[in-house]
Amino acid sequence: MQAWTDGDLETEFEQRLDELLAELCPDWRHPELPEPYRSNDRFVAYNRRHAKRLHLGDLLAARPEVAAAVADRVLAVIVCDEDVSSNKQLIHPLLVALGRRHVQRYLVSVIETGPEHKKVCAVRAWYWSQVSLVYESVEALRARRPTPTSRAADDEVADLRGLYRIACLAAFLTCRHVATREWLARGFILKDEYYPANLHDLVAQARIIAERDAHRYKDLLAKDDDGTNMAQLRFDGH
Repeated sequence: MQAWTDGDLETEFEQRLDELLAELCPDWRHPELPEPYRSNDRFVAYNRRHAKRLHLGDLLAARPEVAAAVADRVLAVIVCDEDVSSNKQLIHPLLVALGRRHVQRYLVSVIETGPEHKKVCAVRAWYWSQVSLVYESVEALRARRPTPTSRAADDEVADLRGLYRIACLAAFLTCRHVATREWLARGFILKDEYYPANLHDLVAQARIIAERDAHRYKDLLAKDDDGTNMAQLRFDGH
């Protein structure tokens, strides 16, 4: 059990992985660790889950039609995945197979109505679901001038980012688990202009909470724009 949540997501995560692997590649077996690593039960379990995640991700990436067919089940795995970096192994194939909108709509729905421990995983997954803004040079990056194509791709999902922002704000206000709240705070901004007028009171309530614990929520209080966190430099000249 992690410090930020209640519930055993590791068990559900692996069970869901096992169901998909048994169906899609029943003969595959995860590699066994050599000694002396096998004597560390926690490391063995982590390595086993990672191997399963990686194998499923590679399979889905190679076969987008399969990824589309089992997409709902893979999405259910993703919101049980507590690994903030390796979770992308399952997210990226679904972005290709389904499109960004489908994946992001699902993550928003989990934040709106799912259990708190899965809301955190949805916030973590959202990071990898975002558009990556492309910059032609370091100077363009500093000036925040992405390529028109990548800017247009980000603009296409601006409505979903708005829904995600509102979902995180509402969940932040109802959550009583401090560490979970810290994750939810990453998903919204304390500026009225990003919300319809009927939600300004919620923004004010969230600001009061943040200001009462200003050190914990310093990033939320300092945040002044609300776009994608993903960026890349392009050096190929194309």
